[in-house]
This record gives sequence, structure tokens and C-alpha cells, in this order.
Amino acid sequence: MSKSPQHSQALQVRHALWDLQKEVLNSLKAEFDQENGYQAAPTEWFQVLMTADRYTWLRELTTLMADIDIMTELEFITEQHLGTARSEIERMLIDLNSDDAFNKQFRELLMSGTALLPLHSQLRASLQNLPKSEMSKDQTLAERKNWHEEHRHQAKKRRN
Repeated sequence: MSKSPQHSQALQVRHALWDLQKEVLNSLKAEFDQENGYQAAPTEWFQVLMTADRYTWLRELTTLMADIDIMTELEFITEQHLGTARSEIERMLIDLNSDDAFNKQFRELLMSGTALLPLHSQLRASLQNLPKSEMSKDQTLAERKNWHEEHRHQAKKRRN
């Protein structure tokens, strides 16, 4: 676990992101169940999420969640790590002016009257504790890859 003072800030954002992702999935499942006239079993819902074209946009959120998990497991979380996380989360989930597939779908879901708005506000508030960093999508993706390399290196050191 990280010994840096930034660790608690990273965990706060991670939990807010988890809560939002969980509600996104709950909202989509409720919509799916209503459209189909029955409540899908968890295994069926999982299969639909993995295979239906209409949910491919969620992969970007799932990947971000995995990367944030990796970042919070680093031995030492830096201001740069936090700035990258904030930049990427804001790009995907806060600044909803983009017309990319993820942003369009998320914006529609957010405005559909679901329980997402309070969780979205909670995530926005937790991001205020992180340093602001202006980065392009390519820059944040490169930094996220670096988190994985750092994590692999640290895991290898622990094994030896």
C-alpha cells in the first residue's frame, strides 16, 4: 500500500467512481429488464453486458476503473498520478461536451432521471481534492500505461 499522503485522496475518488459505476450498471439493467418484460438473472445480464453492441461504450469506464485500481495499489502515489486520474475522469465523466461514443451514452444516461446525479456530484466533489492537470487523451492513456508498468515492477520486486 502507498505511504504517500495522496493515497487517501486516491481512495476517496476510487470509491466515488465505484459507486457511480455500480449505479450506471444498475440503471442499465433496470432499463434492460423493462424493455424485455422480465428481470434478467445475473448470469444473463453479465452475458448481455459482455456481448451486446449497445453496451460496448462501457468498456472505456471499466478500463478506467481497472487503471484507477492499479494506481491506488502503487507503493507511492504522486501528484502526477492524481493529476492524470483527475484529467481522465473529468474528460470522461465530468466534461460532457464531447461527442465521442462514451460521452454521448453517459450523458444520455445521466440526464435520464436516474439516481446517477447525486453520485456524479459526489465524484465531482472528490475530484476537487486532486491536483488539476491539463492533459490530452493520448497523454493520459500513456500515463495510465505507466501505472501498469510501475505496478508490475513493484510486484516483481516484492516476489524477489
